Amino acid sequence: MRIALCDDEPQITEELSKLISQYAFDRDYDLQCECFTDGNKLLEQGKYDLYFLDFCMDAMNGIELAKALKEKFSHAVTICYLTNYDAAAAEIINQGIHADGFLKKPVDRAQLEEKLDRFYRLSFFNRFELRQGKRFKTIYSQDVLYVEANDKQVLLHTWDGAEPYNYLLREIETILPAGLFYRIQRSFLINLQYVDSYDAKSVTLKNGETLPLKAKDFQKAYHNFMFLLNR
Repeated sequence: MRIALCDDEPQITEELSKLISQYAFDRDYDLQCECFTDGNKLLEQGKYDLYFLDFCMDAMNGIELAKALKEKFSHAVTICYLTNYDAAAAEIINQGIHADGFLKKPVDRAQLEEKLDRFYRLSFFNRFELRQGKRFKTIYSQDVLYVEANDKQVLLHTWDGAEPYNYLLREIETILPAGLFYRIQRSFLINLQYVDSYDAKSVTLKNGETLPLKAKDFQKAYHNFMFLLNR
């Protein structure tokens, strides 16, 4: 799991990196941290599995950096903000920027480890590979809203549109991360992390699309997913 730490105070990222390294050592996890003091330098890099961003930075603040990262990686980023004042959460919500978590500075070790436990579980759902001709393409689960059967192909619906792949839906079902995608109807597999609401006949996703619901045990599957994510 690759983690980016961005704060314009180097001592903050150094201390956070030490805490994360100790957490990884204690649990025998493979976590790799890289530290940045400039959001523009971070934007030049490839994608990380998790970002810790300082809310207040001089050159580019946390909200601006989060927007740029989400634009670059089509929303498929997991962000935890570092902040030293309580109003940050409300300001981020008012700006319409989704946050996966907050940590107040100075960072409390127990709170950090609680967040890392959750993010590490989420990282198991993070990516899979699909064949395109003779090549394999890495797909990030966070990009995919749902998968739709389309004759002898499937359409992967992402935040940016839909792309066809030469698989049957039952074949894709064996490749997708177990526990994250769920078949709600014969033709649709949805990403459970993007469920906004549901009733007895339909599921509405966070992009506003509504899909038909036929599976009788959907509520149980969704509750199991949320329990795993938040325990």
